Amino acid sequence: MLDHHPIKRFPGSRQEQDYQVRTVCQECAVGCGLVAHVKDGRIVDIQGEEEHPISRGRLCARGTAFVQGLTLPERLTQPASRQDRRQALQPLDGWKSGLDLLAERLRHLKERHGPNALLIGCDLEGGLDFYLGAMRFAQLWGTSQVFYPLGEPLEPWPSGLNSPAASCSDWIHSRCLFLVEADLAASHPVACSWVQEAQRRGARVVAADARFTGALAKADETLRIKPEQGNLLGLALMKLILAEGGQDAAAVGAGFTETSQWQASFEQLSLEGVEAALGVPLERLQHLARLLAQRGPVTVITGRELADLPHHHIWLTLATAMGWVGRPGGGWYPVDAGAPPLKIHTYTGEANTRPEGGHREIPPKLAEVKSRADQPVRAIICSGNCLYDYLSPFGRLTEQVDLIAHFGSFPNATWEQASMTFPAALWAERDGLSFSNDRSIQWGTKIVEPPDGCRSGLDFWMVLARRFGWEAHFPWAGEDSRADQAAFYSWLMAQSPLTAKLQVDQLRSLEPGSQIFWPVGKTVLPNARSPYKGKIVPHPAPAALAPGAETAETADYPLAFEAVQISCRSGDASRFWPWTRGLSREDAVQINPETADLLGIENGDDVLVETPRGRLAGRACLSRAVSRWLVASPHGVSGLKALVHKTDQSLDEARHLLKKLSL
Repeated sequence: MLDHHPIKRFPGSRQEQDYQVRTVCQECAVGCGLVAHVKDGRIVDIQGEEEHPISRGRLCARGTAFVQGLTLPERLTQPASRQDRRQALQPLDGWKSGLDLLAERLRHLKERHGPNALLIGCDLEGGLDFYLGAMRFAQLWGTSQVFYPLGEPLEPWPSGLNSPAASCSDWIHSRCLFLVEADLAASHPVACSWVQEAQRRGARVVAADARFTGALAKADETLRIKPEQGNLLGLALMKLILAEGGQDAAAVGAGFTETSQWQASFEQLSLEGVEAALGVPLERLQHLARLLAQRGPVTVITGRELADLPHHHIWLTLATAMGWVGRPGGGWYPVDAGAPPLKIHTYTGEANTRPEGGHREIPPKLAEVKSRADQPVRAIICSGNCLYDYLSPFGRLTEQVDLIAHFGSFPNATWEQASMTFPAALWAERDGLSFSNDRSIQWGTKIVEPPDGCRSGLDFWMVLARRFGWEAHFPWAGEDSRADQAAFYSWLMAQSPLTAKLQVDQLRSLEPGSQIFWPVGKTVLPNARSPYKGKIVPHPAPAALAPGAETAETADYPLAFEAVQISCRSGDASRFWPWTRGLSREDAVQINPETADLLGIENGDDVLVETPRGRLAGRACLSRAVSRWLVASPHGVSGLKALVHKTDQSLDEARHLLKKLSL
């Protein structure tokens, strides 16, 4: 058995420094603690925080290499603009002139086309404050078209939910870790290291995914399922466990508000068609159900995308029914779903009323916005590279857009299409809240000052709002006219009953090794779980587990499409860092070699991916990471049916050839 021992640095191995900053790494949502050593305003050394309860001194390559992005020669540090996007961007005098020009262009577009002509995309690179500021600005503007890759779960958190699971450092107590569409090996390296540590201590690791991922490569048992069917897998497993009496009767009685109707719903559930829906034989599912029933405590780790799909709560129901919740090494851990609903829509100012045009609508679906012929999008404000990531349907329509304003740190495909660009401060250069996967709340103290021309996301929206007379609704200006992040987040937490008992000063003063979790109860207990507890309403089974007859769409598009980042880092700095440059092609389309062979496609060929929502052009990347019935690309929207073919090949010919493939 391996034990953790803190690293002892010997004399002479330490860098000369002026001071240290203890903060939290925000390269991903694990929330690892780090110590930065600073000299002459520059970071000279990075170490993992040994006493941090999540990481225990661990820090992945992303958590140390971010320093190079701060001083990258290609980094954007000055606002710029151009009238014609075929010309080069020209530097502006500063933020004042840049935002004056942006406000003027936006005002004219709104007068001509209405408020829904504006769409806002918020990449993680812009920070949580950019997204929250965008929500308020859009409400004042009169639109609900604000999109964020994390967003809020499709289903609200169940009443009575305390923490989905223990911190990932507690996974070493699990007897089994079940990863469902969660590729921690690529996206959350430190969390993955705890999975491997638990595996070395004897835990069984089971992984289910549509693609062959790093997590599947490390697992003891694997399950290849069809894309976005992870929650469907949970329903099938619950059905099979109940059928064999594998649930914990005492845990069911103690954890659920009602049981009879819930169990009856699964008795009525039919497994007919489950093999086709999941792409997994029923015998294999039965084996997995018995393994989980006998192997507890189990930690179920579900991927971020599953929160946006129906039946996400089945995992909490399964973990509760099996008695895993509350036991060391057991429970449910939804990746990147650890932020509480933050009520940015509460207005401030003397009148404290909603201004004319204010919106409180639920954001529409991207496909709906794209298809609005009577209200086309004419202006896009976006951070990072979201226009060629989750907003990629609009990335192919840039010629129809009059204005694209980019807020980011590095040149990228979105920046190349921008009419205007505003440089962003990176997370190490701004204060702010950090919500970890396990629902812990941490304060991320900035390490160094940003370059003179870089601003935070809240700064961007606060100053832009002044151009429209909305400064009373962004009352968080500090003495230097920059955004006061502490004041903003203190106000924000006060708006929600889940965080109202917490102040930023309490987070700042936490002792090493302590944590605070939301929801925050009557008292704040560092180093302990939130006192908020209660029974949950178990998630019932739907009327049917799988679709019936094959639709015409399925016949026309026999493959499945998945939007997936291929590189080890989705951020834009991967274009410049030597060890990540070239790891991914933005136009790569992953195709299984057997599928490609039937279609006569060779590696590097120009191909077209046809979907009901449109066409995607790219180059073939033959890979066994995808199944025979799957194609994948960094662009597009997951969950679509698809057909792939060579550019000189007809759709009918491709469909005919694919009939020979056993999908």
